[in-house]
Amino acid sequence: MQTVVSKFLALFTCISILFTSGFGPAFRYLKNLDVAPVEYPAAAVSAKQIALVDYPAGDEALAIGALQGVLANKSETQILIRDGAYKKYLPYLDAQILETRPDGGKWDAASLLKAYGSAANGYVLCDAAGAAAAVSVAGALQAAVIPESLEDAAKAAGLEKKEDVRGWDDAKLRKSGYFSQLNQKIAIEQPVAYAPKLVDLAVMAGAYFGFSDSANPKDHTKTFSFLKDNAVIFGWNPVLGEFDTVKSFSGMNMCLIAADHGCNYSTLSGFCVDSLTQKTPAEAQSAEGVHTVCLAMSDGDNLQWITTLFTDESHYGSPVRGAFPMGWGIPACVADMAAPMAEYLYDNMTENDEFITHISGLGYTFPSKWNNPAAVQVMAKQLAEQMAKNGTRIAAVLDDHGFNAKAEDTILSQDGIDALFYFDYANYAGYEGAVRTVDGKPIISARYRLWNGIEGCSPAEIAAAINAASKDPASPDAYSLIVVHAWSGLDAQGNFVEGGDCMRAVEQMVNLFGDGVRIVTPGTFAARVARAQQASR
Repeated sequence: MQTVVSKFLALFTCISILFTSGFGPAFRYLKNLDVAPVEYPAAAVSAKQIALVDYPAGDEALAIGALQGVLANKSETQILIRDGAYKKYLPYLDAQILETRPDGGKWDAASLLKAYGSAANGYVLCDAAGAAAAVSVAGALQAAVIPESLEDAAKAAGLEKKEDVRGWDDAKLRKSGYFSQLNQKIAIEQPVAYAPKLVDLAVMAGAYFGFSDSANPKDHTKTFSFLKDNAVIFGWNPVLGEFDTVKSFSGMNMCLIAADHGCNYSTLSGFCVDSLTQKTPAEAQSAEGVHTVCLAMSDGDNLQWITTLFTDESHYGSPVRGAFPMGWGIPACVADMAAPMAEYLYDNMTENDEFITHISGLGYTFPSKWNNPAAVQVMAKQLAEQMAKNGTRIAAVLDDHGFNAKAEDTILSQDGIDALFYFDYANYAGYEGAVRTVDGKPIISARYRLWNGIEGCSPAEIAAAINAASKDPASPDAYSLIVVHAWSGLDAQGNFVEGGDCMRAVEQMVNLFGDGVRIVTPGTFAARVARAQQASR
């Protein structure tokens, strides 16, 4: 009771300060509030056996995805879909892998329901129109989702029908008694046609599964306004677009985790780890008489990318990785939501690789657009805890003209966060390398962006500018953070194009650097910039 009372008094005091003194003092006071650790969706059971399933389609995809989510909460035998980089992380799953059914056949919805369907609390019957609502209802009931074509298989498996949502739209779901039972801190924004992707996560978390198909940001905000501050949404919205979607969630004090093309997060979340440890970086050469460069790959916030494309030969799987220092983004949630993949990535680091946390907080958000200082403080504290778990000490922030925002100060003021790398939405390098400090710790804006189709952003153009730049270690102008656009690279003819080999483009730029340029890892870079800032005062 004393703790509850003290927290109430602290919150009351904070509100009083907020209204009498403005946001600044409230931010400072809030540093002392106790904040519970973030609760990303997590399986209630860690799998001991895993049925390995070929990627399903149609009605099979919906049924298998939903059953996968139920089993993550109810059974030591769970489902893993052959998708993305599963072969990379499969050896890190401490479980028996069931490649086929006991009779040697391949797993399908009917055989999975027969073998493991008893873990579900019956089933929710749906048609195409009610499929999205069925996922939400199944999450509330911890039930299977059964399209009409698979109802006989569900009955044969002994499952009882708990609800019929055929014809249900989103409005009917919201009018039902199930809507109030849904998780108010986790939601999924996803077209149901993408099943099985994220269906499992929604059912496991008892989360709303829906999609705002309006191009009006107000409609999007209305759709997700039932969620509480500091909620985390998984998915994506290509209809509204990246900027307006993120801005909408930011205005509600929420984060988005791009994961619309990811599978297996329910099962993977059962293998979370307490901590990840990075390898010790190579000892950097002196900063004297050189221009110091840091390379940071974009898009590390995408949970789906970490478990799919991240390891391809254009990125982390490139044969040139390790030839020069490089910063790699990793989502704050990775130790909780995809630990087996993270363990593979960390085990395969070189001394020239360093992971930093992407982007902006517990997910993708514009911190400067949050309207509740208390929520910003909660996010910042939880981010610091997740970074400690992931073994990262630098966070990248992507914001909309938020370089000087108080929210960025709040994030950087947390213990365990040594620096922020700032990328602006409109132009990653829009602040042209500007640096400011918070209690001696730097917020470093990108000076260049390696991005095809933009003047001044090619490997040759950036290398020429770097070679001619300051080499005075005491000058802030002697340090350049370069953001590497993950979707730009070299084609087979060596042209810098969209969708080319990204790491080959980085290699080309690095080879054009003169002898007076030194590339260092993010941690070394941040420390040097901090010293230069002190020296320039």
